[in-house]
Amino acid sequence: MVAALILAAGTSSRFGANKLLLAFGDTTVVGMTVAHALRSRAHPVLVVTGHEQPAVAQALAGLPVSLAHNPDYQAGEMLSSIQAGLRYLMQNDSTPDAVLMVLADQPLTPPAVFNRLITAFEFGCGEIIAPRFRHDGPRGHPVLIARRQWPDVLALPPGANVRDLLKARPSVVTHLAVTTDTILRDVDTPEAYQEALICLTKRPSSF
Repeated sequence: MVAALILAAGTSSRFGANKLLLAFGDTTVVGMTVAHALRSRAHPVLVVTGHEQPAVAQALAGLPVSLAHNPDYQAGEMLSSIQAGLRYLMQNDSTPDAVLMVLADQPLTPPAVFNRLITAFEFGCGEIIAPRFRHDGPRGHPVLIARRQWPDVLALPPGANVRDLLKARPSVVTHLAVTTDTILRDVDTPEAYQEALICLTKRPSSF
């Protein structure tokens, strides 16, 4: 079982407004990201909230997801949300074998990417699996982390990030080449949001 851990706690400081609540297709940015996770083989789907938690929860009302609130979202940045999500998953009786760390502001990444990472994990390709745009391109998200590596993620100090773990453990990291650059497309700025809307209308078959 591989869970999807959707990181939706940020303040959208670069954007100037809560980008996750912006309209995207017939839903919102976060709603589209969650919809792709739900259409994939990932289960369960957990959304970590923080900034404007009530509004984000309302945007996801009725969807079969769990919510975990990160009270340290302002000080802890992304790492604190990842750690909050892992602790939530570890409290359940059926702890997943791995988790996909999904950025809530990447609504263009299709379920097929999630499924490729899950399949690679099932075939023993690595304990940390990250997608890479083509064979020599940059690394993107989501990143899969096996349960065996969770204690090391939870032990990372404030100010650190998961990239530190990837650099420290190259022997357990596998890069999986994908042909879509959506793994790199964060909606971080108004310009990026407009570009994502154009991609949504041009490539409906990707979803």
